Amino acid sequence: MTNQLIHLRDNINNNSMAKTVTHFLGLLFLCLISIQAVGQEDDFNATIEEDKGKEQGKGRSGSFGKRLSSISNFVSINGYVTNEFHVPQGGVSTFDQHYFNVFVTGELNERILAEVQLEYEHGGESIEVRYAQLDFKLLPNSNALILRTGKFLTPAGEFNEYLYPEYLNKIVNRAYVNREIVPSAWGEVGIQLRGMFNTEDSSAKVKPYYSLYVVNGLEGSSGAGIRGLRGNSRDQQNSNKAFGGNLGIEVGEHTNLSANYYTGKYSEDGNLNLSILGFSGHYDNGNVSFYGAYHIANQELDGGGELKKNGFYLQGGYRFENKFEPILRYDQIDLDDQANLEGNRQRISLGLNYHLFQNAVIKCHYDIVSDDGIDTDNNMLSFQFAIGF
Repeated sequence: MTNQLIHLRDNINNNSMAKTVTHFLGLLFLCLISIQAVGQEDDFNATIEEDKGKEQGKGRSGSFGKRLSSISNFVSINGYVTNEFHVPQGGVSTFDQHYFNVFVTGELNERILAEVQLEYEHGGESIEVRYAQLDFKLLPNSNALILRTGKFLTPAGEFNEYLYPEYLNKIVNRAYVNREIVPSAWGEVGIQLRGMFNTEDSSAKVKPYYSLYVVNGLEGSSGAGIRGLRGNSRDQQNSNKAFGGNLGIEVGEHTNLSANYYTGKYSEDGNLNLSILGFSGHYDNGNVSFYGAYHIANQELDGGGELKKNGFYLQGGYRFENKFEPILRYDQIDLDDQANLEGNRQRISLGLNYHLFQNAVIKCHYDIVSDDGIDTDNNMLSFQFAIGF
């Protein structure tokens, strides 16, 4: 698999800048054609009446938000809260208000939707925008062709785009592969074309979906950890763009399978490439659940050579009496760095979840950690209360 990934990466990265521009212009051309066609359709009604909102004009109460509220279909505010208590082996126990995040969603009409996630982390230690995106359905009454722009969660595996909020994640912490190979929650600024087929057919059992995107990309110093490369909201050192995609399929109501690929220059001088290839899947019928993912990354280094990183996780659970859910997960990561063996880790997570109601859960988990070649006590007992509202 590694050799195939290298070959795929080399083919893609020949004249990478020219190819990236070509992909971007092709995507933009497609979008412009679609928008032009859309503008000619009678059922696209995004006009705003001239008199609407004028009562919030000069010398009156309110401002732009008040005026916009009178012309939008709806604006909603949602979010989730995660409060935790950790007891590390040989370390300092602590309470942690890990997240208090807010989602603001605004729909102008059935075709145009804006959404932003505001993140308040670790009791205010970190405050940022996780994503701020605008979606435009290019086809009426269809989810097959959607243009997404702004800062969005990268379609790099099922977990990063659909499962990472703690009220959905069944384990207190995230698997190593979902932190250090695909660095969730990973947002990128760029443009994306996405969609799902058969959503309008209630009898359809198979629903394929896809994402294709061009973004600024991860950026940092040679050999740096992938998680530390996030945060490049605006290119200032390396003008090369990264691109990738995700192909998936929903089967029935309970099964999902997907594959994803990402490639781009990550060093500030634009000479070194990073590629990520992954596979994700799950089965979850509400009582029995199985989740898993495998990702591999090839990261070029100064002076030649590569770091070949990989990781996976397997997780299973069973929910009974609609309240109690024992969980077992095994995950491991291999960072291929002989000077940093403690980076190679395996972990068994044992837990019990108690579901108060939909999107509200109390978790109690114990992690048993093994570090390659390092005699370190990293086991941890964790409690978490997570609620989505």
